[in-house]
Amino acid sequence: MAQRIDGVDPLQDISLEIARGRVTDVSSINKFGYNSQLGGSWETIWDGNNEYTYIATADVAQATSNALASADDGATVLVSGLDANYNEVEETLTVGGVAGTVEFYRIFRAILQSHPTGDTNIGDITVTCDSKSAAIIKEGYGQTLMALYTVPAGKAAYILQLDCGSAKDLEHQIRLVTKHNGGVWNTKVFFTQRGGFNDIQFKIPLKVPAESDIEIRALASATSAVSAGFEVIIVDQ
Repeated sequence: MAQRIDGVDPLQDISLEIARGRVTDVSSINKFGYNSQLGGSWETIWDGNNEYTYIATADVAQATSNALASADDGATVLVSGLDANYNEVEETLTVGGVAGTVEFYRIFRAILQSHPTGDTNIGDITVTCDSKSAAIIKEGYGQTLMALYTVPAGKAAYILQLDCGSAKDLEHQIRLVTKHNGGVWNTKVFFTQRGGFNDIQFKIPLKVPAESDIEIRALASATSAVSAGFEVIIVDQ
């Protein structure tokens, strides 16, 4: 069971203490995503406009850009994910360079760390792994917008909050789905909205076991731009 370390004031907001790293065996992550052209079929809320395709076989990753004249080449990107044993791994890749050495089985975030000529990416940077577009940093965003996460080995995830916003006054269906260790997808939360923004706070956190994929999917009555995210407390088991 997670325990607070010495020096933590029991009257302090426990969420703040977790963010400060003052609660042992506990961490947190805020996952947020954006799909700029959601349509009438279920799609993942991420930088692509499709249902996300997961890495099937652990493999090394490589970062490339579609910027004209190789304008992003030489930039560095920090890639975060899991290995074949669902252990947390990360690696810094050079855009336009050779593949890395770390084998990823899951990738759930990529962050631009440096750029040779500017302060953000000029084109779309794609991190490819197992011949799949595992992460995309859209032009000018500086990091991925992926409303998906995989729970590492030896940990449990507790979802505290879920939100979704839409740019158009259209009918939307939204699902939070999970899949355990290569099994089948299960819908854990389902709601509808017409335009606007919805924020769901779980009075009892939604527990997701280790080695489970989590993602938000949605569809719309016509083409729409949708953002979504969820906040997670991760507890060592």
